[in-house]
Amino acid sequence: MRALSTKTSKIRFELKRLSDFLKVFSRSKRGMLGLAIITAFVLVALCAPIITPYDPVSIVDTPKIAYKLSKPTWYRYLFPGENVSENVDVTSDPYFKSAEAIEKLKLETELIHQSSIHTEYIPNRGFPDGSGPGCMAIVFKRESDVVPYGEVSVNLTAAFNYPYSFPPKQFTGEVAVFVDNPQNQSMRIYVVLEKTGDAGKRITWAPGDCQIGTGGWISPYPPIDSDNYYTRDWLEETLGSEWSASPVKMMFSESAGYEFSVKITFEDTLPGASNVTVYVDDLFLRLYGNSFGLLGTDQYQRDIFTQLVYGARISLLIGLLTALFTTTIGLTVGLTAGYVGGLVDQILMRFTDMLLVIPDTPLYIVLMAVLNPSIWTLVTLMTLIGWTGFARISRSQALSLKERPFVEAAKAVGGGRLHIILRHILPNVMSLVYVALATAVPSAIINEAWLSFLGLYDPTTMTWGRMLEGMSGESEGIRMWWWIMPPGLCIAAISLSFILIGYALDDILNPKLRERR
Repeated sequence: MRALSTKTSKIRFELKRLSDFLKVFSRSKRGMLGLAIITAFVLVALCAPIITPYDPVSIVDTPKIAYKLSKPTWYRYLFPGENVSENVDVTSDPYFKSAEAIEKLKLETELIHQSSIHTEYIPNRGFPDGSGPGCMAIVFKRESDVVPYGEVSVNLTAAFNYPYSFPPKQFTGEVAVFVDNPQNQSMRIYVVLEKTGDAGKRITWAPGDCQIGTGGWISPYPPIDSDNYYTRDWLEETLGSEWSASPVKMMFSESAGYEFSVKITFEDTLPGASNVTVYVDDLFLRLYGNSFGLLGTDQYQRDIFTQLVYGARISLLIGLLTALFTTTIGLTVGLTAGYVGGLVDQILMRFTDMLLVIPDTPLYIVLMAVLNPSIWTLVTLMTLIGWTGFARISRSQALSLKERPFVEAAKAVGGGRLHIILRHILPNVMSLVYVALATAVPSAIINEAWLSFLGLYDPTTMTWGRMLEGMSGESEGIRMWWWIMPPGLCIAAISLSFILIGYALDDILNPKLRERR
């Protein structure tokens, strides 16, 4: 019972001491400012998947979200005279994930045959090479006692308005069609992109211009892509050389109404019943503008804001892990060398001195280039090199403390070396440990940034230094100040925050600097 009471008293004492420390720390303006900045970065890092849905690294495996080197969307408000446009998505649910997608499309048929044609939503069928289950079915049905209709035309149209007076950067789209035609009835299917009421501005993908996908699905070929080389060659052959030079300028030269359509013509000439179903999926068309998101895109069409958000994760991870490991190793070596002394002190300090005289920068570059470039390699290297400074500081404190009367008293009652180091020496150097931890973080973050800027980064992660490296490798990037400034400011801000906390801890824990109240 007495032992339990003693343990409870110790816990209360430690909690009281922590409470007193927090009260003093809360009165430090520098400390609270640094803590607020770090808290903001931690929240951003933890909530990265919620803040932005895009992948910060992948180039191939993710869908294209914008045109390369796009400006931020707020750029047009800052510079009203600039021609700035955003993406225009023609269909809100191009992959038919819900039945409501059908209601937003216009289905036109000949009035006399309207009762023979209807649409359905099919939830369990879709284009397997694309979005998968979920598609629209256009069903043409005629009973056997009805005379064949002849040609029956059906137009499935997504009408839209292009709001800008200048052309987009690119247009790209997709349509997938599957025909269930048990009577082998003749039919024609066209995919048409046209300006409303202007036959001179029309691109038509005819039945022969298609490619067979998985399970008999067909899609236009060459692709619906103004930047595709095959598409441009095909446009030159069918519409003329001016279309090949700039399809977007020829089609979207002004603000007007446009239509993206799937045109189906049933050749209903065979006697007997007729039942044909045409499944349509991935009815997609996007016009890419020259602006996107809060910070635009890089040369690989990746969202820069996403890179900035995910970069906070890696910077904090590298900074905190490196600071923890370097401080722990430096403290262990320093206290052991200072208290034990003799040959142990000589060996440990000479090894420390050897590492201290090795130039850090060339060593980092050589080892990162030779070893597998990853964040764990970088943390390991910075840990192996960065502990030496704190080892000498903690050794000097151990040399001073081991001559104090309370240490001599511990020796007199039979205390061992490890007991004295852990119970008497270590508590008296913890103030230095806290300050060392706070000041080691910005050093690690800056080291990672300049190594990534030199190209020595983990290719599977995005960091602020890698963002700057990507900008430096692009001729247009050097003028994109909205790309350059955010990662640089974030590196400066997070480094400053730990420095402010370090100063605040030093003011509180250092008796020579502590304010008397």
